Amino acid sequence: MSVATGQARRRWAVVAAGVALLCALPAIVAALPVPASPLTPAQLRARVIASGDVAYQGYAESHIDLNLPKLPHLGNVITLLDGTTDQYTWYRSPQQWRADMLSAAAENDTYQTSQGVFVWDYASSLLTQIVGNQPVRLPRAADLLPPQLARRLLGFAGRADRMYRLPAQRVAGIDAAGFRSVPGSPASTIGAVDIWADPANGVPVQVEIFARGNSSPVLVSRFLDLEFARPPVATITPTPGPGVTFAATELPNVAGVLNSFGPALPGKLGGANRVPNPGGLANVAAYGSGFARFAVVPLPASAGDAVMQTASSAGASIEVPGSIAAVLISSTLLVMLIVRSPIGHTFLLTGAVTARELELAATQLLDY
Repeated sequence: MSVATGQARRRWAVVAAGVALLCALPAIVAALPVPASPLTPAQLRARVIASGDVAYQGYAESHIDLNLPKLPHLGNVITLLDGTTDQYTWYRSPQQWRADMLSAAAENDTYQTSQGVFVWDYASSLLTQIVGNQPVRLPRAADLLPPQLARRLLGFAGRADRMYRLPAQRVAGIDAAGFRSVPGSPASTIGAVDIWADPANGVPVQVEIFARGNSSPVLVSRFLDLEFARPPVATITPTPGPGVTFAATELPNVAGVLNSFGPALPGKLGGANRVPNPGGLANVAAYGSGFARFAVVPLPASAGDAVMQTASSAGASIEVPGSIAAVLISSTLLVMLIVRSPIGHTFLLTGAVTARELELAATQLLDY
């Protein structure tokens, strides 16, 4: 063997070893211990709440297993709340962000801009501008991103909830500190909410929700890739290309529709006080505090008939004093009760509360 050949082999061996080291580096880094944060749970919670102005961009995945039945007019929402959702997101501020929801067959993007909200449907090549305010809206994919989800959950947390420190863990390359919030009310079906966040800026990177009595989370939302960089305005601005159809749609007058039928709702149900709601929705109410909150929604006659029929095939008929029909649907976390009064009013009661809580509330509602 010549000297030149031996040197060449040694050089290639060094190159091969370097490539192998680079390939193994992510696994090596992931296996390193995560340093504990000196922040207390209360301090970390405060940073999470105050993190709304921190810019970032990344890729997140959420998985939910609520086992909800298909209800009329809510197919997309039910799909969102049962399964896996992948999203790319670019976030400059609460008023400027973009979230792209991806699936094997479709892409749906949401843009929040200074000109309002835009929705892009890749399959139909349609860009829609949503005109008007949205005091009440259905859940959308962006609500499942860890930062939005964590801050919304903490907005519901009550004074009686208890907080505990969680072991730090590495999420999307971030040495994240964590804490657990345990609802203080026995009426809540939520057993715990776990949140991990960057201890430096408070941006949540992973959220887990546990149903009461369950050791496995029913919802997990986490970043798989994350960078704290301010995306350019052009990235969060919709720019339709050739062949794209543009449409503008005005939001329906939800307050006018829902307030046009059904009796006025009481200030207290099931021992829970009514809490303020947005947009002048007098006939839609939320009750309770902390994570033990539930909503009461009066349904128009046609919608009430459809919901009651579908619910009857997916849930269990029960007896509620004062009702002529009542159907209970229980999932791992959410509980829904549909009741009909003798004069034909149909009400949907739903929340992360026990069936007993909703049955008591329905009984008092029908007697109001």
